[in-house]
Amino acid sequence: MRIDRRRVVAGLFAEVTFTALPLLIVFMVLLRYEHGDQIARSPEWSFGAAILFGQALVRFMTGVAHGGRAAHGPVALAVALIIVFGLAPSLLALTLILMDSEATPPQEPAAWLSVLQVVLFMVGAATYFVFGAIGELWPRHESPSPFIAHGEPL
Repeated sequence: MRIDRRRVVAGLFAEVTFTALPLLIVFMVLLRYEHGDQIARSPEWSFGAAILFGQALVRFMTGVAHGGRAAHGPVALAVALIIVFGLAPSLLALTLILMDSEATPPQEPAAWLSVLQVVLFMVGAATYFVFGAIGELWPRHESPSPFIAHGEPL
């Protein structure tokens, strides 16, 4: 079976685009009220990052489950890395920004936190592309994989 990588990438890009849609809406509203420079402080960045990391896990694990013969160690490591360095920090950043916005009186989030959540969103999008592509291509891929040792799971 021929793998059409362009279709896979286009589909993944479409899904990331929809994840970014709320950010575009927030940006337009902020521009309307002349607060466009505050876009990095919006909690939607962390929310979107958490969704992207979570969806990367789902796509990856679905592909591995359908493809079978996956090496347990590398798969477990990939899942742990996504959770520990992506999903958990995104949810923590979201929590901290929401706590600042709900404080009495409301506080501006720290600059490092605003930057962190934008970076997490970008890393989440890259993670989604990489692990989403692996998940999409895994069941159809017949050649050796880095997650399979000599045709047998590790």
